[in-house]
Amino acid sequence: MDGAPAAAGAATTDTAAAGVSPPAADLQPPSTVEAAFPGSFCAQLWHSTKDVYSSILAHPFLRGLVDGSLPEAAFRFYIAQDVLYLRQYGRSLALVASKAPRPEWAAFLCRCGLEALEVELGFHEEFLQHWGTDTAQETAGAAACPNSLLYTSWVTATVHERAFYEGLAAVLPCFVVYLEVGKALKQLGSPHPAYKAWIDKYGGPEFESAVLQTVRMVNEVAAELGDAQRERMRALFRQGCRLEYMFWDGAWLQQQWPV
Repeated sequence: MDGAPAAAGAATTDTAAAGVSPPAADLQPPSTVEAAFPGSFCAQLWHSTKDVYSSILAHPFLRGLVDGSLPEAAFRFYIAQDVLYLRQYGRSLALVASKAPRPEWAAFLCRCGLEALEVELGFHEEFLQHWGTDTAQETAGAAACPNSLLYTSWVTATVHERAFYEGLAAVLPCFVVYLEVGKALKQLGSPHPAYKAWIDKYGGPEFESAVLQTVRMVNEVAAELGDAQRERMRALFRQGCRLEYMFWDGAWLQQQWPV
């Protein structure tokens, strides 16, 4: 992992080092998806959710990552919830793959599912080791918070009950939102080593390459669909982006069940 979580909060020379959270508008560089595939279905898809994206960037959880003010307890809560999410997300990707009409699409989505379960969870494991625990201990007996359960249940239900292209639209926000957020936050950095490591991961070239491969495939799928089918994909993608916002909100609140 780039930037060890165990390091002390060393000063940086970026905007975050000054302890100032810039306005949400200042966090938005040109969209990576729109720049890579101008005029494409996914570029239009992303552009149509800019209002949701602006709300995501303005959320105190992400602003706290940048200026280092995010309570570590909230970040640790997020990591544990994301471990639970990724376990289910990997299964959802495998199910979407099983419905793919082309073998190359199925193979790619299977690889994505494996990476969610191995690479992404391994990245989270490094944070947990810094805190003197591991995935098994941190999630033993743990339950998904309400917002996390809502998101995973929605993705699971969509990929089970809907057609391939609809399931693909439901899993896409996790790819694209994290890439665009990572790119935006990477321009600002963070004075907190653990938060900087998280930002560098999702704003880095390896994650960008993987996401853009996914976006390319989604564009290929959409090119074979009718207008009504593409509209269903738009609606599902937007809903997924909203649920991404709610996932971070649940972590910020360290959300618990009321009863």
